[in-house]
Amino acid sequence: MLPKSKIQAIGLLAAVAVAGFAAGAATMSRAETKPPVNWRERCTFSGMMKDRLSLSDAQRDSVKSIMRRHRPEMHAVMDRVRPQIDSVRAVITTEVRAVLSPAQRIRYDSIQAADRAEHARLDSTRNAAGTR
Repeated sequence: MLPKSKIQAIGLLAAVAVAGFAAGAATMSRAETKPPVNWRERCTFSGMMKDRLSLSDAQRDSVKSIMRRHRPEMHAVMDRVRPQIDSVRAVITTEVRAVLSPAQRIRYDSIQAADRAEHARLDSTRNAAGTR
């Protein structure tokens, strides 16, 4: 059988654990809970403006509508400058790869390929939906 002092120590340890759990549970039940973040919405221009300017839902919807209405103009401009952007991007990629180790280059190339695939997927989704 355990000595009385060890039994008391185990009892005290258990009591502290229970008290800690109860205090944590009480704190969490009173904590302010926010709705989950919609990152896709927050990463849009209207989502960013809603956050930074505290737009109402109606204002955010108006900004979305404005952006949607001017989207063809923005795409036309981007289509004209895309070759220049791609050229600069290729130079940057070459320079970045030059400072990486061989293992880092492999990982970098993988990240770049995944990004290109994601952009292509998004473009095809937009094209299929007729938003371009």
